[in-house]
Amino acid sequence: MPNKKVFYGFCLTLALSIFAIARSVLLSPAGDAPADESAIRHITAQQQIFDGWYTDYKKQLDVLDYNWAQCQAIVSDYHNDNISINTVYTRLTLLEHQAQQADESLQKLPPPISLDDTNYDLTTLLLHKTQSYANAQLETIRALRTAADPANIKAETHEEQSRQLRETMLRKAPDCLFTAPETSSLRSRLTLPENS
Repeated sequence: MPNKKVFYGFCLTLALSIFAIARSVLLSPAGDAPADESAIRHITAQQQIFDGWYTDYKKQLDVLDYNWAQCQAIVSDYHNDNISINTVYTRLTLLEHQAQQADESLQKLPPPISLDDTNYDLTTLLLHKTQSYANAQLETIRALRTAADPANIKAETHEEQSRQLRETMLRKAPDCLFTAPETSSLRSRLTLPENS
């Protein structure tokens, strides 16, 4: 009798193990299956299309970052009494021209129409946010240039002029450019499956 109990226990354990293994194999998620060749080709093609566009887009982002850093440096240099109000006005006038060019360049950077619908929509949203930011940055620089115009400036002392410039910058500064949702979704959609 004790031998039969051991035998039946062994059989039951074996049957449960086989059942568990079979179930895990049969119910494994579809993502574990190897990606089919056409899906891999499609993702690779989309990557190439997007990468070409993104290279130009990234250059424009770098220009926006540079322009904003220059704007902050001009206001800071004047606050620290390193430059005159005339120099501030001249530099902001040149910077306004650069910001205008950056804004125009972004307008000439439409998403590639050969992207599939979802990728195209995400890229369009990414570009729209960046264009809005570039336009807001241009408006801030323009407002600062107007505030620094020696012919129209109302504040008389350096301290008052500096405070006026800093207040204008704070009041008019564009919101941060937040494109993480779009870039994250695009990265996910344009990444080949690990088992490909």
